[in-house]
Amino acid sequence: MEVVTGKWRAFVDVCRTPAVPYQKFGEQGDVEPTNRRLYAALAAEFVGMLLFALYGGEARDSAAAYGNGLALAVLVFATANISGGHLNPAVTAGTIISGHMAWRRGLLYMAAQFLGGIIGVLFQVALIPEAHVRMGNEGPGCFTHLGGKFIKLDQLFGWELVMTFLLVSVVFAVAVTKPGHGNIGPLAVGYTLFASAFIGGPLTGAALNPARVFGPALVYGCYWHSAPIYMLAQYCGGAIAALIAMLLYGPGPEHCGGEHEAEPALTGVAVAPELLGAGASKTAERAGLIAMSAHGSSSGQQPGHWADRY
Repeated sequence: MEVVTGKWRAFVDVCRTPAVPYQKFGEQGDVEPTNRRLYAALAAEFVGMLLFALYGGEARDSAAAYGNGLALAVLVFATANISGGHLNPAVTAGTIISGHMAWRRGLLYMAAQFLGGIIGVLFQVALIPEAHVRMGNEGPGCFTHLGGKFIKLDQLFGWELVMTFLLVSVVFAVAVTKPGHGNIGPLAVGYTLFASAFIGGPLTGAALNPARVFGPALVYGCYWHSAPIYMLAQYCGGAIAALIAMLLYGPGPEHCGGEHEAEPALTGVAVAPELLGAGASKTAERAGLIAMSAHGSSSGQQPGHWADRY
């Protein structure tokens, strides 16, 4: 275990000099003084996943790619400012690995997502004619590789890994890392799911989401022999995307001692008056103030590391 831990720390150290460096302004969402933001985020992940399971599971085969892609984009738009709009345990696992989310908060996110996926399928049972609990492999939204000709379980694993890797990589590019792509981020995520469902849907159903697989499998009792393969492939795809993102963009604040890389900027604030008196730019002062908001207030009442509060 010590060898593994040592190698992981060495990898994180390598990632501190990323291939595509960007200026970090502190991680949004980790500076709230109460638990209210966390509760709101969990509720957003739960409701968003519930609606995604309900809408996506009922999308007909001919329109499944369009329906799932549009539904995901809309729901990410709806939840992005509250929880970050993960709506996918593979995305959350990736942010935990990269250090952009603490593992305790991430586990709560995943619990909310899986619960939302299950309740969303129960809504299907209530709202879709002829749907009922334990109806077997005919349940709406059940994922299977049997619809694709000649595809085997190892091929199923490969397709789901590659498609989930692409999805999580896009999430990192447009939403997790800075500067990102602003308001078009949710559209990019939805388009990615659409492209994967359009190409890989006839082979695997293009789940790309462990909660979307687990919900129908549990409620309808469908395709339990392949559900673990879907989920393992998706988590592996998300993990690989996170590792590559760390090399490209650098590790998140959880791998930096939870300090949001604030110390250099805080030092800039300390010397800013003298520098400004000499005609220097206000850049150092602005960077320091932003870092202070991420690090916590000067009174010590608002710690910058979310684990100190949750």
